[in-house]
Amino acid sequence: MKILYVLNSSKFGGMEVHVLDLVKGMVKKGHEVFVWCPQGDMSDLYQKNGAVVSNEFISKDFDFKYIANLKKYVEENNIDIVHSHELKAVVNSLLACRNTKVKAVVTHTHTPISEWQINSIKKFLNVKLYSYVVNKLSSAEIALTESKKKVKIKEGINEKILEVIPNGIDTSIFNIPALHRFEFEKEIKRRHGIPEDAFVFGNLGRITQEKGHEVLVRAFSKFLNSQLFRKEKMYLLIVGGGALEDKIKNLVKELELDKNVVITGRFDDEDKIKYLSTFDVFVFPTLAEGFGIVLIEAMSMGLPVICSNLEVLKEVGEDYVKFFNVGDYEDLSDKMVDEYNKTGSENKNLVEGAREFVENNYSLESFVDKYDYLYLKLMGDKK
Repeated sequence: MKILYVLNSSKFGGMEVHVLDLVKGMVKKGHEVFVWCPQGDMSDLYQKNGAVVSNEFISKDFDFKYIANLKKYVEENNIDIVHSHELKAVVNSLLACRNTKVKAVVTHTHTPISEWQINSIKKFLNVKLYSYVVNKLSSAEIALTESKKKVKIKEGINEKILEVIPNGIDTSIFNIPALHRFEFEKEIKRRHGIPEDAFVFGNLGRITQEKGHEVLVRAFSKFLNSQLFRKEKMYLLIVGGGALEDKIKNLVKELELDKNVVITGRFDDEDKIKYLSTFDVFVFPTLAEGFGIVLIEAMSMGLPVICSNLEVLKEVGEDYVKFFNVGDYEDLSDKMVDEYNKTGSENKNLVEGAREFVENNYSLESFVDKYDYLYLKLMGDKK
């Protein structure tokens, strides 16, 4: 089977890693894998892991040159399945694949458009456009959870074409021996000037509007003012960079948190485990989410987790994480105080249960198998 993944980003993020996991899994299963995406760090990784990569960028909402080139490409390479990700890639690839011999086009917006943090009029128009072209031309639209499937149905997408396939992770990567975790923690704390005995609340991911970093910083400020005796040993470590990085740094200065907040900027993927090993508590204040892959990574690491009470996160994390009211920094601060005051024994059973839950429900092997089955079904090889 020949599979083409189409996306309009090569930055490091959840959607791009999702595609990388599919590339690795489908190559391992013996399929021929192709990727259309812009030049960047992730495009290099796709190629290193066995995909034939074409560096193509969608320059406008309807890019007719891109559409013509993609149509020619799928015909010349006898592509069987096209799997496109996010609004621009979906619309342009659906238009390109009309009247070709492609067996099926699978489409996927990871966070439903109605939950995007954008202008309400633009959001309305995008929802209408997406649901129209997907209903007309898509063979299957992916929802990452049952709750996201309900949102997509409300957006107007035909329930008959919706397929629920959760994300997955390689849980073995997060099973780190205690000695290695200790060494990683020492390395990271030394790198960023954090005292070895500091208590660290951590967050990892892009600093963008929907990720709720302002809520996190304000919550940490309130938390810090409630700790009278160990203020100098309390840290917030924000791992990542992005469009709002400068804005969040300015907020840190405004709240006079410079001595207690570290923002790393972009980081190397191989350092992810090191940073997760440094966190005492993982905090996930996101305002909108398609699934929350970093949530299950933190759970797999055995970290106590506090996250916003979005329906999708309650579905993914179940009873293994502590929830706060989305966007409410005061409630988040209260939950941070509660978590700090917990003893190790109070958390032990919870985090061990979380590890097992992730392994049983969100394994990478199951993730790849479900997509392989879907592709074959759309090809007519499965019933």
